[in-house]
Amino acid sequence: MPEKTMLAAVFEGEGRLEIREVPTPALNTPQDVLLKVEICGICGTDLRFLAVPPLMQAKKGIILGHEYIGQVVEVGSEVRQFQPGDRVAVIPDIPCGYCQFCAEARPNLCENMYAIGGDVDGGFAHYALAPAKALAKISHDLPVEAGAFVELLSCVLGGVQKAALLPGEDVVIIGAGPAGLVYLKVFKAAGAGQVIMVEVSPWRSEFAYRAGADLVINPRETNLRDAVRTATGRGAHVVVDAVGSELGAAISTARKGGRIIMFGENHQAEAVIHPHQIQGQELRILGSFIGIQVFPQAIRMLESGAVKLDDLITHRLSLAELPGGIAELAAGRGAKGVCLPWL
Repeated sequence: MPEKTMLAAVFEGEGRLEIREVPTPALNTPQDVLLKVEICGICGTDLRFLAVPPLMQAKKGIILGHEYIGQVVEVGSEVRQFQPGDRVAVIPDIPCGYCQFCAEARPNLCENMYAIGGDVDGGFAHYALAPAKALAKISHDLPVEAGAFVELLSCVLGGVQKAALLPGEDVVIIGAGPAGLVYLKVFKAAGAGQVIMVEVSPWRSEFAYRAGADLVINPRETNLRDAVRTATGRGAHVVVDAVGSELGAAISTARKGGRIIMFGENHQAEAVIHPHQIQGQELRILGSFIGIQVFPQAIRMLESGAVKLDDLITHRLSLAELPGGIAELAAGRGAKGVCLPWL
């Protein structure tokens, strides 16, 4: 059985993440599962929680981290689908199951959703507690670092489904952060023609080329619309705003009849658009929030090797190194970061 205390990364308010000893969680309900955390990805959401001022709100005093996998240590009395020794990924956004949107099979829009690693304790720790309904089995053969991408990949797949890409179609992805890079990998695997990244950071631009981008455009140095038209002829069939504040740029780079996926989350962003550009060009603008029942598909893609994402990792951090590593990532000096709590 686990020790009575463990190390964890606790959110202590604006910009403060403290690494300290806390009680090891114990089963509280018959549906609880105790996990030994193997790895936990660092998400843009974590960076927004810790920004000063914060760009998203987390509950003070909780353990952050929601992109994690682990091994089952103990299960509640009503848990039948898991047993100690199983390996699982965590589905961190927990719908209520009874509101109108849950009843319409759209749990990602649940009116009463709560988030592991935002509202309740998450995975930046040695051990974590999660409800059985928030877990999905993964293979013991899946590499640990690949497991850190299950949750992010599932979110990306929600947008990819909406994009309905056909082989040979051209794609523009605005933002070469972790989410944009995962979109790049998935669209490449799906047979996209050209995948063009839009990025202002020289470091991230070079990394995007190494990750497989056909072209990277810095909109501060060249006219974005013209550069995309030169590369594609008429504009992109699919445009993904992975930043969350670039709807205008997305509209300008889409071809007539194109699909625009709004994926990035920026609660302060505003946009001025011209409706005739949407109507006259028959553009489709689609919001994408999390994914609907795509966790199993994300797991299969990683287990089969259909997409390889662990080469996107630039920071491998212990719990003690986590605050400094998050600061590096927030400054744009890295792609994907992961925490290995047992380092």
